[in-house]
Amino acid sequence: MLKKLIILIFALFLLMNAVSSIDSSNWTKASVGYEEFKIPPQYENPYKSDFHMYQFGEDIDEFTIRYVNPNIMELYGYFLEHNSYIKKVEVSGHDAIHFMTYDRHDETNNSKLWFSAGEEFYYITWRGNNITPEIEEIVKSASKSNYTHDEFYKVLNDEFQNYKIVDAIESQRYDYPSNNKGHSSFVSFGSNGINFGVIT
Repeated sequence: MLKKLIILIFALFLLMNAVSSIDSSNWTKASVGYEEFKIPPQYENPYKSDFHMYQFGEDIDEFTIRYVNPNIMELYGYFLEHNSYIKKVEVSGHDAIHFMTYDRHDETNNSKLWFSAGEEFYYITWRGNNITPEIEEIVKSASKSNYTHDEFYKVLNDEFQNYKIVDAIESQRYDYPSNNKGHSSFVSFGSNGINFGVIT
């Protein structure tokens, strides 16, 4: 009896893997950033496709793959502040963060998945609250991350800390009335840290 039960469980496991596996051999590909991603058939013929983004529909939340390295700080900080669900996950061997929020206008749940490939960071957006087999296959088509588990989350945490600093400086700028004497302040963020001052 125990032997039959083990065989049955093993057969169910094989069946579940067969059902969840996807044949992506005939999917088209799109270059975003420094990666070539497989694109599921339902998201072919994009509204916009360039170095920075593959956007399927006019609404960016419908389906998008975005290269985010030039704007990690602003985008990641914004996502942390404007998404109700945030969870660390692993998807197709990649450390990732799954964001989800409810869009009252469209009455849909929208997901975003942040991950890295090589040295670069990307995110995917789609309708729904689950990481689907299609999304897993897209992430799988990217290069492996060059970051360890701890390094991946440290990069994003550091960017969020920088976001909070810049946001605090920016909000202080607007808390004081302008004397309108031709002076303007600035905040910049670069490889040498955060700089701010007054331009006359």
